[in-house]
Amino acid sequence: MVIIVGSRREGNSYYLANKIKEGLAKERIRTTIITPGNQKIHICTGCMDCDKNGVCDFTDDMKNNIDILKNEEYILFITPTRWNILSGDLKIFMDRLNPMYATQDLKGKKMIAVAIAAKGKELYSSEAAISSLLSFAESAKMNVVLTKEFNNCLYSNDILNKENEVQDFINELVKLINA
Repeated sequence: MVIIVGSRREGNSYYLANKIKEGLAKERIRTTIITPGNQKIHICTGCMDCDKNGVCDFTDDMKNNIDILKNEEYILFITPTRWNILSGDLKIFMDRLNPMYATQDLKGKKMIAVAIAAKGKELYSSEAAISSLLSFAESAKMNVVLTKEFNNCLYSNDILNKENEVQDFINELVKLINA
């Protein structure tokens, strides 16, 4: 499984990704964490050259990211919500996956979509982020197999106070992957 972390800082998304990696390792499930915001990734210019040949004109960290994703069955996206939508780092990463869309290398991959919101669900602070991830999956012909929203995570380590909810989510992942 590959985990894409949509925040470059060591906050809730980072802590959750590492808790998931740790929990899956106990079950001998290998994970790779990619944090696009901490990589050299150019913003897509929309040149559409990759639609013709499945290769981006830019030479940056996305080449390695795409190579990793090609070999994974499960892709877990974690995004903090920014203005009730997904993070800019994650959007840039998704835009740069267009070569995989062009070659249909995302088709059939299993997506897990996670949003971490500062506020409660009643304030719709995570629904738009999940909706964006689901729209991406639909366009890429990925299969969404699980979604999860962690709410009321305003401060950078609030996810650590949700130990039971995090563990339940990890258990769901293990069950899903081992099915």
